[in-house]
Amino acid sequence: MLSNSDHKLITSLAKKKYRKLHQLFTIEGERLILEAVQSKVLIKQIYITDEFIEKPQHNSLMDLIAENAIVTNAISEGEMKSICDTITPSGILAICEIPKPNDMDIGNSNNWLYLDEIQNPGNLGTLLRSANWFGIKNVALSENCIDIYNPKVVRGGMGAHFNLNIYEDVTLQIFENHTILGAFQNGENIYKLEINQVSPWVLVIGNEAHGISPDNMNHINLKVTIPKIGSGESLNAAVAGSILLYQLTKN
Repeated sequence: MLSNSDHKLITSLAKKKYRKLHQLFTIEGERLILEAVQSKVLIKQIYITDEFIEKPQHNSLMDLIAENAIVTNAISEGEMKSICDTITPSGILAICEIPKPNDMDIGNSNNWLYLDEIQNPGNLGTLLRSANWFGIKNVALSENCIDIYNPKVVRGGMGAHFNLNIYEDVTLQIFENHTILGAFQNGENIYKLEINQVSPWVLVIGNEAHGISPDNMNHINLKVTIPKIGSGESLNAAVAGSILLYQLTKN
């Protein structure tokens, strides 16, 4: 059963200020919760419906939850719907502790993804997912990016949050030992770029509507672009960022 205090806490976590206050966020669905358990994310409690438990395909997840001694609370489908951000909940929700980021080490040779005032939660989630796929472990966000623990960002990331070092409110000028690459519509052809000559690099993806902010524009060392073969005005920020990450990491 869902208590009033639990209901109040969970629904409050839909807002950034309460996620920051409580240092908690929610995740929904079997796949995300499986990723969280396997990644040893600190899960405070799991809420689950009897209908979810009764389905045989969920047995392995239920066994894993039991093995990790995670507290579960059985609630009704109606209660589940009242606390979920999705329209058709899958039947399982977890409250997780926001992890404290590792110390930021910019003096090493690691490559970075830098997101400059990204506002669309789907774009941010996809960019985190792409960084994870292409082995970029460090992601920095400028001020005024959408919150990385926004429920739509978390769903879009598909578990990437649990495998990345993500740092918020980072200023671009601290990357003194990196080549700072900016994604532009007019720049050097990314397919002709000698990657070994610009490594280690920081790839900057700008705001969906306005591109890279004026302050950060001053710190770009090299503008790169994806040449257009067909037609269209521009690429979506997440699509462009993903293609650039592929090209920068393929060798």
